[in-house]
Amino acid sequence: MLDLRKIGAYISKLRKDQDLTQLELADQLNVSHQAVSKWERGESLPDIGTLPQFAKLFGKTVDDILNAGENAGNREHQHLGTIVTEIAENRLEQVAGMVNTGSVEVEELVEVAPLVKASALHKVTERLDSSVLKLDVIMRLAPFLGTDILDELVRHAEEGEVMWNAIAGLAPFVSSDTLSRLVDRVVDGAIDADRIISLAPFLDRENLEKLIGGVEAEHLTLDLLASLAPFVDQGTLSGMVTNLLNKGK
Repeated sequence: MLDLRKIGAYISKLRKDQDLTQLELADQLNVSHQAVSKWERGESLPDIGTLPQFAKLFGKTVDDILNAGENAGNREHQHLGTIVTEIAENRLEQVAGMVNTGSVEVEELVEVAPLVKASALHKVTERLDSSVLKLDVIMRLAPFLGTDILDELVRHAEEGEVMWNAIAGLAPFVSSDTLSRLVDRVVDGAIDADRIISLAPFLDRENLEKLIGGVEAEHLTLDLLASLAPFVDQGTLSGMVTNLLNKGK
């Protein structure tokens, strides 16, 4: 995982070694000095178009920057800079091809996803083989893709085994229809109450109440009722209260 604090410290070191102020560096890169300050504090990174410029300015590679100057032999991922450079040059098919052939790891694409525009990331992911683009990978890319795009990717990837952790990760980003379909794939009889709580804000009421109906009476608690109350109608909530009271008899 990219360590923004280490990268920020490295950016700061490079700037100071060249005896540049933040304002002078910002002027050379055509960004604000506030942006440079955020980079150095580890609050953000240069965007994918600025990273190659920054690296060239200091005689470094993009990989050097993203790995905070670590020696090549110590780097967890070796091709982050290659992906960034290719995307910056709008060579998106080449990026997908490298991932499909294993020239670069899909994990490296996940690492740089926060730097990539959703439209560019979509063009890369739609060209990835299904053997590469598993649900767990889509889950980690989900915050950086649009809902329609994400729904489409999930539809193509859900033929295999669907795991709860992937559903929980996708829940905030996919449509309620897609989420309901995924939940239906894994629900078989009773369902863990904690899982319902994690999904409740994202499921439509009909599907949420269907899940609640699968909670075994002995798993009903006041905490569960309080957590689900904002998302269900009064009738469903009253029924849960009645079941809880009956449990104690």
